[in-house]
Amino acid sequence: MGDAFPKNSENYKPVIFPQSLRVIKGGIVDMETENLLPKILEIEARRVVGLGNIGKEHVNIAEVWPSFFSRIHEIRGRKNELETIGAMKLNDFGYLACVEVDELKDVPDGMFSFEIPKGKYVLLTHKGPLSKIGETFDKLMNWIKANNFEESNIVTVEVYDHRFKGEDEDSEFDSYIELKQINS
Repeated sequence: MGDAFPKNSENYKPVIFPQSLRVIKGGIVDMETENLLPKILEIEARRVVGLGNIGKEHVNIAEVWPSFFSRIHEIRGRKNELETIGAMKLNDFGYLACVEVDELKDVPDGMFSFEIPKGKYVLLTHKGPLSKIGETFDKLMNWIKANNFEESNIVTVEVYDHRFKGEDEDSEFDSYIELKQINS
């Protein structure tokens, strides 16, 4: 599963943190406040194919997923049969319900391809119902702002796997947001 999105300390490059922070399973904890902080990871470029679009027009997320699942079998060269991905670029229209593929060729008619850029990403696992993703996203965006990273023109990725259970309280999935240092 080396091609899957990284999820644990075995799959991401170490980052040096102040003494007050400790890495634990599930993230990084500020020992003074006991707040769970996101992980920072280096991710290689990922090629994805799916329904919807990025940068073209508004997409109804609730409608794109059922359509995508009805056509997922058309996508060739899937890297991980157990993962689906939601991708978007902040400040651009669109949303892409997709899967990672080996190559961006033979894209089925009506589908869209996109390359998730290589670089640093912040990861936080969303725990709880899908309808509360806004809370996790807000935490990530607040962390990005507080740490002097760009808040626009960045890629966001949701990775859904066997832990995802929709609106169940024990549902989990990983949210990644691209990190770009603000040019000063």
